[in-house]
Amino acid sequence: MLAVYSLLKRLRKNVFLYNYDPVPSFLRFLPYSEKIKVSKKVEKKFDVSIILECPEVRRFGNIIDIKKQVKNTINIDHHPGNGSQANWADLNWVDAGSASLAEMVFYMFKFLKMPLTKEEAVLLYTGIVTDTHNFRQINTTAQSHIIASELLSCGVEPAEIEKHVYGTRTLNALHLLGAALGNIKTDKTGKIAYTTVKMEDFGKTKASAEDTEEIVNYPGMVPGVFVWLLFREMRSPAGEDLVKVSFRSAKKIDVNRIANKFGGGGHKNAAGCIINGGIDSVIDRVICLVSDELGKDDADR
Repeated sequence: MLAVYSLLKRLRKNVFLYNYDPVPSFLRFLPYSEKIKVSKKVEKKFDVSIILECPEVRRFGNIIDIKKQVKNTINIDHHPGNGSQANWADLNWVDAGSASLAEMVFYMFKFLKMPLTKEEAVLLYTGIVTDTHNFRQINTTAQSHIIASELLSCGVEPAEIEKHVYGTRTLNALHLLGAALGNIKTDKTGKIAYTTVKMEDFGKTKASAEDTEEIVNYPGMVPGVFVWLLFREMRSPAGEDLVKVSFRSAKKIDVNRIANKFGGGGHKNAAGCIINGGIDSVIDRVICLVSDELGKDDADR
């Protein structure tokens, strides 16, 4: 979003930035991040709306009515789930083969023959790093590294970005991580590992939902695991029990397909969803489906 903002400003466009949620604290170091307005509903009308990383309209929180408030809509995304609804905007650019949206935005600069500023390079590099989880995710490609190399030549300092994104956590966040590590379990086969973060864990540690970043990766460190998950307890505004489920998987296992069954989505090896119900019943339902999926994979092999 911020890189596109910078690009459009250089093209002398009048640009407004809106997001349903606040900028996470670990990303507030990014250039122009203070320009983003947090809004549950935007009332203005626009000539063009560029919507990023949303495979379907509801993903951006319906903060704007794209049929009544916008003359033209542009959808830029790299989620495979967008394929079935790829024509929801007036102009749709969907590349499921791209490891990150930042890589797609990089090519916008190339197409327009606009040399990157250091600030823009920092934004795009951070986008690649976070979407590939520091180049560790299976979706990372050779192109990810080639583009990153060019961004480094623009003056990006990887160690500085690493420190902000992955190397700094509050004491409360570290205490929450400790609780989550203590909650790690595996199923009876040892192929599925998961952990939980309950409301009581937030209460004890005084941590926030933002502090759950990266926790899902720890169960995946258990040897022999093919699918690993984080179950985070939530409450709806009406007080209903909800559980946010984050999925990660080894190369052949499609957790996006499982998340879709619960109304969620994402990528083949990294997806998520929110499920109504108590955390124990949700764990049972999800682990059962994951086990079935692993059984199918074993049968295929």
